[in-house]
Amino acid sequence: MIREVPPIEVAGRIIEDPLIPFIAYCRRNGGTIRNYDWLAGSSLVLTPELIKATRSPWMGSRISHEQGLQLLRLSETAPWSDVASDAHLKDAEPVEADGLYARAARLYQHFYHPRVRGIAVAKVSKSLYLMRPALFPILDSRLLSLYRESAEQAARNLEWLQERQAPPQRAYWAAYRLDVVRARDGLAILREVAGRHQDPLVVEAASRLTDVRIIDILGWSFDQP
Repeated sequence: MIREVPPIEVAGRIIEDPLIPFIAYCRRNGGTIRNYDWLAGSSLVLTPELIKATRSPWMGSRISHEQGLQLLRLSETAPWSDVASDAHLKDAEPVEADGLYARAARLYQHFYHPRVRGIAVAKVSKSLYLMRPALFPILDSRLLSLYRESAEQAARNLEWLQERQAPPQRAYWAAYRLDVVRARDGLAILREVAGRHQDPLVVEAASRLTDVRIIDILGWSFDQP
């Protein structure tokens, strides 16, 4: 049988047949897709329903009641209008001084700092993904570990751009974005092939999930790094 979907690289690792882990994730985590992913982009601000969707059994964010209230309060004053609801990570060039990448970083920092104790990268990104699903990767502990080396290399590549501030030790978004950009053609083929699958959820996921989320799904196919 000829493989239809080309290999896709995620965090420096090659997935030879991306269709296999994509289908497997849809079958294993159908509840997450239906109860978390399908809420993405459904609201102009964070809501209690969205916060609830980040918790178990769907995404396991462990956002406490107090932390949830804090996220909702921050949402009321967040600079949502600075980042279009359909903004794409592939369009977020880190080299642009006040481009999409920089505006997304400001939106993220609005929630991350100042923060209630315990609200860190995973909880913020799982929440912001629901608001801008094509832009914010879900950087939980597993993806942070997987992308660690790639993010360090991305930070080194961007050092010459950081004269106005100290360069970051790791540039996770830049590394993740590079994978999304490089996988563009492969992801398009994956969507096309998965769109012919007999499982209706696989077909719907291929159509509705963003490139950012599919890269996340493929990253989860690796053994724990």
